[in-house]
Amino acid sequence: MSLTDDLYREIILEHFKNPRNHGRLTAADITAQGANPFCGDELELTLALQGDTVKEVRAECKGCSISQASTSMMTEVIQGKTLSTAEELAKKFKKMMLENGPMDLPPDMEDLESLEGVKKYPVRIKCAILAWNTLLEGIEAYRRGQGKASHVEGEEGAHPDLTQQLTHESVPGTKGTGNSAVGVPSVPGTQDTQEEVRAALKTVIDPELNLNVVDLGLIYGIEVQEGSVKVNHTLTSPGCPLGPVIKGQIQGALTRIPWVKEIQVNLTWIPPWDPHTMASEEVKSELGIW
Repeated sequence: MSLTDDLYREIILEHFKNPRNHGRLTAADITAQGANPFCGDELELTLALQGDTVKEVRAECKGCSISQASTSMMTEVIQGKTLSTAEELAKKFKKMMLENGPMDLPPDMEDLESLEGVKKYPVRIKCAILAWNTLLEGIEAYRRGQGKASHVEGEEGAHPDLTQQLTHESVPGTKGTGNSAVGVPSVPGTQDTQEEVRAALKTVIDPELNLNVVDLGLIYGIEVQEGSVKVNHTLTSPGCPLGPVIKGQIQGALTRIPWVKEIQVNLTWIPPWDPHTMASEEVKSELGIW
């Protein structure tokens, strides 16, 4: 099974499309908000208690499929559990996500095994554990006598604004540009126009991985001819729910080039995207691929 198959397994997408316990409780004993600024994930958990047991739980979440699926799974797991048990389960899940050992989960947490593939993408682990960290903050606040809590996922090291960084970086010498990796030829206009198109496409950020589509190797071909630009591209997975967003970003980036009069954006799955051979060295490092 490939990395992308692991990341977008059917069960993850099913929870993403049909989140469990979606919504907000108006009479909540615990309210906890969480955010992952690096990926743009946001959520709010509301829990109603009966004694020390989670009687009801609701979650409103927006962001990537990983964070939303993990949140959905978590609400199923903690329903009917005591706060102490929910806390133990959260810590156990976090430990398994942050360590290299295999997942060892009880039967009622089996859905969470689908998130094991995320461990191969270090930048996405925070998406998977956001809801669990938010739950832990909420429980801790409740025990202090506070009904509300908030949690923001921290990031190790500096993360400059990627869009601005890529907009101003030079194109010559860029590694892993996608075309050469998959052997799909570009049809040149002039060298300058090719580089201008590629520079524009480097401002297009895949919302799931927060990396640009050129260095990810998602651009398979560029054709430039007398004001017309044709781009062949792919997605990280056939199950990626953000395809229309990426296509719109590509079209928007190209319309900002003054001489471009006609744009054609084609989606292809041949060959399947493989970050091992198509991504730049910088992206491989960011994704934890060696």
